[in-house]
Formats: sequence, structure tokens, C-alpha cells
Amino acid sequence: MVDESPLVGENEVIVDANIFFAIGRPSNQKYDRFRQEVKRANTVLKLPRRVVGELGGSETAPVQTALDEGWAEIVDAPDVEDGDALAASDIARRTIANETDRPEHEVEKADAVLAGLAIQYLRDRSVGSIVVLTDDGPARKGIRNAAENQGYADAVSVYGVRDIIGDDPDDSMTLI
Repeated sequence: MVDESPLVGENEVIVDANIFFAIGRPSNQKYDRFRQEVKRANTVLKLPRRVVGELGGSETAPVQTALDEGWAEIVDAPDVEDGDALAASDIARRTIANETDRPEHEVEKADAVLAGLAIQYLRDRSVGSIVVLTDDGPARKGIRNAAENQGYADAVSVYGVRDIIGDDPDDSMTLI
């Protein structure tokens, strides 16, 4: 467990699918430690519908358990008419494409949606900051780049699983 969790505070927390891949099934120790940290922070994770699709849908055990227990909820992607959110998604997609040497049209849209959603939440909700959880390095850079370009660099933080639960060498990887 991490002493001072980045989840604590008046934050909205948006989560990428790879976080659920990283923590595994609900019977996994990593999953349990992650769940405890989210509950301890008294927050509800926002899972964009498009991201949940990457996991095989909301009926998968890790997502369904989080939804049933109330520490996660499914949210819609940014409105297609939201210019700021779309611009943030485009910046993230370009950054990810550059980082991975892939054409922009091959970048997963779910990764870019995280940046757009972060900007939309900052602008449309009365929250001081947004936390985005992803273990994808290029996506992290893309989200940070988008936040900086949109003027929200100080309000968007990007973390991974290790930042939330630490690194336990006894964890075993469990595929979901």
C-alpha cells in the first residue's frame, strides 16, 4: 500500500482498461489491495464505456465486481460536439502515434478518450483536479501533453497501479 494515495482528495478518477488487466481477477491479491485503496480514498472510479469495451464488456468479473461493490461506474465518452475534449483527444492520439511509431488512425481510440474526458470533467464539473490511471506509457505522455496544451497541466495527474498499491514481489500475474 502507498502511504499517501493520489486517489485521496477532491478528485475525479478516470481509469484505463489496462489497470484492470494489471490487477487481475477479484480473487487476486493485487485486485484486493487495489479495491481497498479505492475504498480507503472514498472515491468512485470512472470507467469510460469505450474502455470497458476493451475488457470484453462490463460483465467481466473484475469490472462487474467493481460495479456491484460501488467503487466504479461506467461513464460516457466526451460529447462529440465538445471541441475542447475532442482537441485533447486529438493531441493525445498524435502523441501516442509519435511515441509508438504508428499512424494516428491505428491508435486505440479508448486511450485518447481518457484525455478528452479529463478535460471535459475539469471544465464542466466543479473539481479541482483529475487523476487518470493507466499503465500505458505512451498514453500517459499523450494525456499529459493534451492537458498541458489545453492549459490544465497542473490539474491533471496520471498514475499507474504501482503508484496506488506499490510493488509487491509476491504478486503473481493473473490473466483475466
